[in-house]
Amino acid sequence: MLKKFLTCFTLLLALTFVISSTALAKSAELMGIDASNLDDETLQIKIAYRGEMINSGSVATELKSGILSVELDNASPGRISRIAGAQIKPNAREYIDKIFVNGTKDSRTNVKIYLHSLVNDTDVDVSVDPTSQSDKNSKYLFINLKKNNTQDNYTYNGDGKVVVIDPGHGGSDAGAIGPNGTKEKTVSLDVSLKARDLLVAAGYNVIMTHETDTDVAAPGVSDGVELQARVDKTPPNTDIFISVHCNAFANSRANGMETYYAPGAVQGAKLAQVLNEELDQIGEIKNRGVKPARFYVMTHSKCPSSLIELGFITNYREEQLLSSNDYQDKLAQAIARAVNRYFNQGGFD
Repeated sequence: MLKKFLTCFTLLLALTFVISSTALAKSAELMGIDASNLDDETLQIKIAYRGEMINSGSVATELKSGILSVELDNASPGRISRIAGAQIKPNAREYIDKIFVNGTKDSRTNVKIYLHSLVNDTDVDVSVDPTSQSDKNSKYLFINLKKNNTQDNYTYNGDGKVVVIDPGHGGSDAGAIGPNGTKEKTVSLDVSLKARDLLVAAGYNVIMTHETDTDVAAPGVSDGVELQARVDKTPPNTDIFISVHCNAFANSRANGMETYYAPGAVQGAKLAQVLNEELDQIGEIKNRGVKPARFYVMTHSKCPSSLIELGFITNYREEQLLSSNDYQDKLAQAIARAVNRYFNQGGFD
């Protein structure tokens, strides 16, 4: 009886292995990605793969906020990790910033192409090389993008709209302090000033609650008095209010960025959403999402407002990023892009 059971069990294992192997053999495996200029008007993303033929009609593409997302069903990243295997030719770097590749458990692969210049959904063409059909050779999926040489992702006329930026803490209040001594007040001020410069250059009227490392009200006053002094810096014609902070937690493993809006504030939620999306595009740290909260500066502001937590300064890796001039530039650019999007997409209506 035992012998018969073992024989059946062995046959079942063998059958399972054959079925699994067959299923794996039928999926496509990405081998490499190459981005280059096809001609003066077209960018081409060439995805090499082996295995089952990818049907171009089943490839889903979505273009949003300068990111082209390509979903490939029944495909795995293969040897391509987040960036390894994705090559951007020098003549395409003017248009493409980076390419990320990620796989999921349900045999689906997502390719994200970060663009410097925007293109329209109608300018994305997907095709498969009909000459490469052999399982022994790489097949190719082509994604062609029409170049947009006139509209830049950072360009927008602010038309004098009033933006108030509030660098968190300052003066006698250092805010949170990282394990290597980086102060929240320093990071929030540096990023806020960089964002101010970008927005002023784009035509906005930017008002800072403070431009130097100082208290807005006075040293030693209560939190309520200090925060109200920041709100009082907001003129009646202010269009949006953004408060910039760094997060902190006792556990140094806590990580990620997040954005907030006052509960029930529809326009504040729109502002927090675009800020979150643009910060997420940087791609360096976890996105903890968009959340409602009753922070004083948001609940007492009379205009759409949002509070940003750029990352956990108490996290060793994020403290290093937050104190980096290069990363601060990326954060400021993300804030500027979000403000552009908010107004450009009618968030103020």
